[in-house]
Amino acid sequence: MKRLSAAVAALLLVLIVAAPVSAGPPSGSTTLQGDASSGSTVLVDVTVHTTAPVVAYEYAIQNECTFPKKGSTLQHDDIVYWTFVAGGDPAATMTIDLGTVPQGSKCKVFILHGNVVVKGSVTPYTVLAAV
Repeated sequence: MKRLSAAVAALLLVLIVAAPVSAGPPSGSTTLQGDASSGSTVLVDVTVHTTAPVVAYEYAIQNECTFPKKGSTLQHDDIVYWTFVAGGDPAATMTIDLGTVPQGSKCKVFILHGNVVVKGSVTPYTVLAAV
């Protein structure tokens, strides 16, 4: 009886450990909707491709900008509300605030899963003149 209990416990442990590992690393994309102008906001479409379920607060969007003259800025927002696009991939639309980012700044927006950048999600861009 002890052997059967030990075998069942070992099997359960293997299944619990193997399930998250079999999901594989996520990939994703970020796409700016329109121009990124100084003093404004820009919407970013975010999509994640993974076989694992996606839940609120699991992923975040991060925007990093380096100014032409000294300085930089960072915006980090958790992604809470997901919708689903064709193919079943989770998607969201997020807002990037460029209110204090000067023209000519070099920026990049990407998705984070924990502290890891999601493969394929980095979108570099340059901030345009205020409109």
